[in-house]
Amino acid sequence: MSMTSKERIIAAINKEEVDRVPIGPPFQGYWSLGLEGVKVGDSIERPMMAAKAQMATLRSCEFDLLETMWDWLSPVEALGCEVKIPDFGSIPTWSNIINEPEDLDKVVIPDPKEDYRFKASMETTRILAQELGKEKFLAQTMVSPFTLAGEMRGVETMMMDTVMDPDFVHSLLRKATEVMKEYLKVAVTSDADGVILCDPTASGSLISKEHFVEFSQPYMRECGKVVRDAGKHLLIHICGDTSDRLDDVVDVGADIFSMDYQVDVGYALEQVGDKQTILGNVKPAQTLFSGTPDDVLAESRACIEKAAGRAFILGAGCDVAPGTPLENVEVWKKVVRR
Repeated sequence: MSMTSKERIIAAINKEEVDRVPIGPPFQGYWSLGLEGVKVGDSIERPMMAAKAQMATLRSCEFDLLETMWDWLSPVEALGCEVKIPDFGSIPTWSNIINEPEDLDKVVIPDPKEDYRFKASMETTRILAQELGKEKFLAQTMVSPFTLAGEMRGVETMMMDTVMDPDFVHSLLRKATEVMKEYLKVAVTSDADGVILCDPTASGSLISKEHFVEFSQPYMRECGKVVRDAGKHLLIHICGDTSDRLDDVVDVGADIFSMDYQVDVGYALEQVGDKQTILGNVKPAQTLFSGTPDDVLAESRACIEKAAGRAFILGAGCDVAPGTPLENVEVWKKVVRR
């Protein structure tokens, strides 16, 4: 008996049998805009245009999980950091607001309902939920406190602070967590099925296991509780090689861990057992962006074989980058049918 996409993802979360391996990009938002020629600024001004771009991609790729909120760094601008909105791709931070520890006292927690970018994302989510919510598993991507703190302070400076002034970093993280809890309280009122807390600055390539446990995990867990208490599914994504901290990642309490390509799928599933569903982890740059459909096919098969029927969702190790050939991503729907 065939399942709907939503049933398939939820079955994978519950470690139940699925009719086939589910597909979750997990981050396709900016890529889809690029495919449809929708500029980022236009997607913010016209949420319907943004939603239609995602639906067009979905028709081609048949994802089971769809990202409905990809402007995950909107709190950065709302806090007062300068940003530059590009035509395509994610929105980078150009200036920080915490240059001295004393600056933290001046930070005012923004009202998410007044954040023009967040409002646009919520409207896009509403449209997609109305159109797809019965069939597809919908997820809103939002920034985790450690990464938000790095945008406020500057990532390199904050990394030095973790060694030179860890108490200040905790104060900064406390403020970032307060901000994100306010955003999450609004986000969970949508009809999306879950929230992806994204923490690239907590990458295994940037911070140690010990620093992850001290500076990222507890604040991510606190934000995750807002999501779970609202009856929504919690997903998390951390970049880099997290092989040495998989148990610590499990302790965040997420239903799904989206892993970067540096982590071996088989090893991860052996470590987490039945505690967590794994999503990943085809190389987004080397294979999806720069490879051929045959390359994607081979690597996707390898991931599925390593999963060996355990709780696994096929996707990329991180964002499907703008400019990634559509035919490469379309391979996923073919490989899971085999």
